[in-house]
Amino acid sequence: MGPQPNSEVLKLSKHGKKLLKQHRYQDAEKIFAQALEMEPDNSYILVGLGDLFRLTNKFGKSISFYTRLLELDDSNVFALRGIGDCYRGLRQADKSIDFWKRYLEINRGDVHVMVRLADAYKSLDMLDEAEQLYLESVRVQGEDRYALMGLGNLYYKMHEDDKALKYFKKLLSIDEHYVAVLTMVGNIYQRRSDYENANKYYSKATELEPDNSYALYGLGNCQRGMGNTDVAITLWNKILQREPDNQNILSRLGDAFFINGDIDTARRHYERSLDLGFDAYALIGMARVYRNEQKFVDAEACCNRVLMEKPGFERAIEELSLVLIDKDNARK
Repeated sequence: MGPQPNSEVLKLSKHGKKLLKQHRYQDAEKIFAQALEMEPDNSYILVGLGDLFRLTNKFGKSISFYTRLLELDDSNVFALRGIGDCYRGLRQADKSIDFWKRYLEINRGDVHVMVRLADAYKSLDMLDEAEQLYLESVRVQGEDRYALMGLGNLYYKMHEDDKALKYFKKLLSIDEHYVAVLTMVGNIYQRRSDYENANKYYSKATELEPDNSYALYGLGNCQRGMGNTDVAITLWNKILQREPDNQNILSRLGDAFFINGDIDTARRHYERSLDLGFDAYALIGMARVYRNEQKFVDAEACCNRVLMEKPGFERAIEELSLVLIDKDNARK
């Protein structure tokens, strides 16, 4: 007499999970399908199939199996967590929230899911809820990298720089190889005009990723802030070589060459940017070029074009004032 169905299904379930761990997804699917024919309501098989399709990014099929399981057992933690992860994969954070909340009612201390739920809240601009959950995650597991990253990012987004620095630096003390974090810390110090500290973090980021545009851009800003315009030009040119249509870099380079007195090269960079489309900073740069040449009508036109697109833009108003003053002085 052959084995009873339950024992056979259990054997198939174990084999299917083993294949899943080996990333032999097609073989695992055949085994799970065979077992499901024997016991259509077997929770282990339904979880196995849900996990299989989630891991292969077939999120719709995965959700269907997890949902079948929740119809049988509405507190099954594997299905609750799995559906939340599927909606996360589908970039539907709002649909993940309810499933992860139900999961955490049962497994409150699962920091991994707590952080994912906090990330979902943050993506929906539910910042108070995200902050509370991140903080709870850190209380549960003080060195969880994702919780520290989440808190740092949250406070960075909220412009609470002291708090952002606290959690970013704690994360970097655990692992200093987070280039994005190094760059954001550099950005905070740069906003404070603390170029020495900003330069330190940007430099570390570029040591790890020499071609990282964000770090090179920040490093260039620091060097310009410290008066090293030639160094800034070299750094920004590295970005321009890879991103020839980067208008922000083109106008930055234009400004740097203008400061260095190379007006023709500055003009070329501003014009390259404007060939690509509207760029307020390139137009203001051109206004400075025209003002330097005493072409006040052209300078005014550049400023007015900026103000048409961006009414009240302070930099354009300042430049327009200088144009009018120089124009008046030239008549005397």
